[in-house]
Amino acid sequence: MSKFSVSLLVILAVLLAAVWAGAADLKIGVVDGMDVISKSADGKRVQDSIKRKSEELGKPFASKRQELQRQMEEFQKQASVMKEDARKRKAEELEKKMKDFEKQGADAEKQLSQYQEKELGPLLQKLESAVKTVAQDSKLDLVLDKRQSGLLYMSPAVDITEKVRGKFGG
Repeated sequence: MSKFSVSLLVILAVLLAAVWAGAADLKIGVVDGMDVISKSADGKRVQDSIKRKSEELGKPFASKRQELQRQMEEFQKQASVMKEDARKRKAEELEKKMKDFEKQGADAEKQLSQYQEKELGPLLQKLESAVKTVAQDSKLDLVLDKRQSGLLYMSPAVDITEKVRGKFGG
């Protein structure tokens, strides 16, 4: 075992010992943040907005995909009777079209991702504020997100989702 690994284990052991020593007083809450957001009026409005944006960005791709497939099928049917130069040119042309199509798709995905971040940002800040208020009111030391924590089990007694929903507005 390397010196780094031994050092890491020693540090981890010291940290865990400190946590265990204070664990008797540690109060933990768990919240399903996405549930709070998705069931709120603002969350539903944002979900609808994101869905519309996704459809708007995706519309041009359906027809382009069909056109590219048609061209590829046509090329495959004619490739055996085409001269080699013509076949190479057509293959390069179709490959370029496919790359352009994939690039446009990646750009659309990036736009959608940026749009989601912009739309969800205020809701996430509102959620954070609601969680903080509930945590302070309930004198909690630690609040975990049910979906993003890797949580495998929790007692229903530590679930503060409904309290947060009340502070969130909804």
